Amino acid sequence: MNNKKIFTSVLLCLWFAGAAVAADGATRLTVKLDARDVRSKRVHTQLTLPVKPGALTLVYPKWLPGEHGPTGPLESLVGLEIRAGDKLLAWTRDPVDMYAIRVTVPAGTNVLDIRMESGLAVGGDGFSAAPTSSDQLAVLPWNEFLLFPKGIDADKVMVDASVTAPAGWKVVSPLADTTSGDTHAFETASIARLIDSPAQIGAHSKVFDLKGSDPRPDLVHKLSVMADSEAALVVPDGFADGYSRLVAENGALWGTRMYRHYTWLLSLSDHVAHFGLEHHESSDNRREEKAFKDDDTRMTVAMLLGHEYVHSWNAKYRRPAGLLSPDYQKPMDGGLLWVYEGMTEFWGYVLPTRAGLVTPKFYLEMLADSAGDFDNESGANWRPLVDTATAAQILYPAPDAWSSARRSTDFYDASMFLWYDVDAELRARTNGKATLDTFVQKFYAGPAGAPQVKPYVEADLYATLNAIAPNDWRAFIHRHLDSTNTDALLGMFKRSGWKLEYNATKNDFIEARQKRREGVDRFCSIGLRISKEGEITDTAENRPAAKAGVGPGMKLIAVNGKKYDGDVLDAALLEAQKSRKPIELLVENADFYRAFAVPYYDGPRYPHLVRVADQPDQITAVISPRVK
Repeated sequence: MNNKKIFTSVLLCLWFAGAAVAADGATRLTVKLDARDVRSKRVHTQLTLPVKPGALTLVYPKWLPGEHGPTGPLESLVGLEIRAGDKLLAWTRDPVDMYAIRVTVPAGTNVLDIRMESGLAVGGDGFSAAPTSSDQLAVLPWNEFLLFPKGIDADKVMVDASVTAPAGWKVVSPLADTTSGDTHAFETASIARLIDSPAQIGAHSKVFDLKGSDPRPDLVHKLSVMADSEAALVVPDGFADGYSRLVAENGALWGTRMYRHYTWLLSLSDHVAHFGLEHHESSDNRREEKAFKDDDTRMTVAMLLGHEYVHSWNAKYRRPAGLLSPDYQKPMDGGLLWVYEGMTEFWGYVLPTRAGLVTPKFYLEMLADSAGDFDNESGANWRPLVDTATAAQILYPAPDAWSSARRSTDFYDASMFLWYDVDAELRARTNGKATLDTFVQKFYAGPAGAPQVKPYVEADLYATLNAIAPNDWRAFIHRHLDSTNTDALLGMFKRSGWKLEYNATKNDFIEARQKRREGVDRFCSIGLRISKEGEITDTAENRPAAKAGVGPGMKLIAVNGKKYDGDVLDAALLEAQKSRKPIELLVENADFYRAFAVPYYDGPRYPHLVRVADQPDQITAVISPRVK
């Protein structure tokens, strides 16, 4: 043990000295959430914290796993009292670190009673900083309701936590709980595991028990769905069977399961932020209330759940060393997000397809949509893929405007093509004996059971690949990471047996996304993305509309003299193809009106993948089921 570790151990011993302990000798914090007012966006927290007299700095979680930035939602804290017995203590915020609170603990005090009031978000984007509740359900991320001493290892300090929900509401968490009426007391867990285990509460719920071939017959998998209505919980026959196959396909790929049990938490509401956030033994997934309404939207749900499930192995178990923040205060390094998120995006779409939750056609349309974006955006011509990962913390909150020119956090989609290229190279160098499946089974191998973290650095990836098929893998992969042209980005299609083409047939994946967001995507044709309110959210700088002067932030009022809607725009695209006359767009631009003549004559133009004759079909080989 070096001197730094000795000093840290001494500090921890001093902090724990004289603290309240449980019967088993372990230090305990207690956290009691009163969420009975959650319909009013209010949560009341009582936190009991063992302390020593003297100066104390408390911190609020700042850098959260999976959120890839300093995103702890400080604005949700709307009340704070710190007491030593009956005495109310004064506190001050650190003038530099907004996440740190200073307080002096009086002599003779070994426990602080902290009362926090939280006002949950009602708007905005992001993860735990975005809306988490409606009138009928809520997701409670524990990081929003915690203060703890600065400098501790959150994996070493134990917590007894409970939630009191509104009367009659169901409570689901990956932590085991003992219910007493509407109060749920959870198994003791470290701060780290507690934050990794959100609680889902709601008035309308359905829990699906899933099966999956596994050598551990006692291993439990569940899909917990809560919604704003009972009608939203209706699913087609065979719904649970499909997710049981997803459990089985993941087992076949990864070999071992790095969890004691797994629960998807799926919340269906139009009043919460829509995203997925990974955890070791669960995932927090949120979609529209009517997400189960038709086949296409159910397939997009499966892709979301597939992605977050993969994270249990790729991100939670094997995690880049730079993305570790033991105290939730240490800044994270996102340079390897092309593995953390990029490989997860690859498998998160492939595995639901192998399981039959996504059709091969819909999967191909998804790939074509991503390829079409990169083929038509200008951002990839100046910003390399690796920089979108390194700069993730500033790109996540960036607006939609200019995202194609700036590049967004597109290391998700761009890395799918990278990993397809790696798969093709492994097949070529081993005469088909090794694939990306082979790499996964070696790199992610580990003992099954309780969650653990095994960090890695970039060189570890190349060492594993070289053990399978010797090659200069760093140079091979960095052709993707460092390039500023789409030849490297989309080069995998040249060896996959497919090619990207455009035609007038609508892309099913784009149509499903438009249905969800109620907007219009004509990025690959005239070069516009338009919100349901008619606002131009982004433009393709190399396409005709932007070249004519149309820009993000403008509101589309009329097309060829007729009030705008998606059908009117599509009709204008067809008319211009026949007449060879420019399309007239009338826009509102910050209280002014402007008319643009857009010389676009190629009509409807959607991306699709088309088979190349006499070449092996790599994509079909990748997405074919492994479990019979």
